[in-house]
Amino acid sequence: MNFYERLRRNGPVFHTHVKAHHAVLANEYWFSDATPRMGRQFTAEKARERKAEIINLLYRTAKRAQRYGNLDVATGLELLADKLFYCQPARRCGSLACPECSRAFQKAKVAAQRTTIKQLRGTRKGKLLVMVTIIPLMVTYKPEDLPVLKVQKLNRWLKDALTKAGFKRVMLGSIDLSWEDGFYQPHWHIAMWTSDRKRLRRRLKSIFPGLQRGDRPVHTSPTYSLGFLPYKDKAIKLPALMRNNRRGLPYLLLALNGTEPLELMVLSGVRVSTQKGGLKFKKIERR
Repeated sequence: MNFYERLRRNGPVFHTHVKAHHAVLANEYWFSDATPRMGRQFTAEKARERKAEIINLLYRTAKRAQRYGNLDVATGLELLADKLFYCQPARRCGSLACPECSRAFQKAKVAAQRTTIKQLRGTRKGKLLVMVTIIPLMVTYKPEDLPVLKVQKLNRWLKDALTKAGFKRVMLGSIDLSWEDGFYQPHWHIAMWTSDRKRLRRRLKSIFPGLQRGDRPVHTSPTYSLGFLPYKDKAIKLPALMRNNRRGLPYLLLALNGTEPLELMVLSGVRVSTQKGGLKFKKIERR
């Protein structure tokens, strides 16, 4: 069975943010090093280098899985490697597992958020834009749990928890997955405004408590520029995962392949749409 036949049978089908998804993939601007600048860790060259490394890693892991008789897993890994290998201008794969496509969505989101934050800042006099990090310590995934990882459900759980606690402010967030001591830890980075950073942290800690003394499940960091946005929207710390969890990384990428890149976002008070080959966040007027 060739790549395109397997892709037709097994490739993920995205049902949400369809226009926005295709608008980003169709515009090579987001794959370049044009503005907004993303920093030295998120250049187009680094994305290409990481992509080549990931493809090789996926193929090697597929061969290992085949030797151990895990044929379904081997096929999935090989399909994903093929998908990334054939990803090129005018035929972008759009997979969250692809460093180039993932970076393009990251860049498009950063550009749209910069515009939105500048527009909203004028109506938030006396308030500070902070980057909030929420770490639900009770929610973790062991490697064998990855097949049931559903980013959309995690984001829905977070939004429900915040809404129930009375949070109605504009929030621009994204989920992230880090490798800890034998498990994956989902967490969120969220940009929001506040007039009292300490009070905001206390409120959030009451919703997302620590499990033991010394835990820090909530961080609120002041922002002095918009340079934090690329970090906030990175999805996974790929270099760290390649160093610290290289053998497990292919299985995480296989799990993330079924998630639309725009579904990483956690939005409140705004909605996403397309505009001129990119993304736009529009404030939702409350009735």
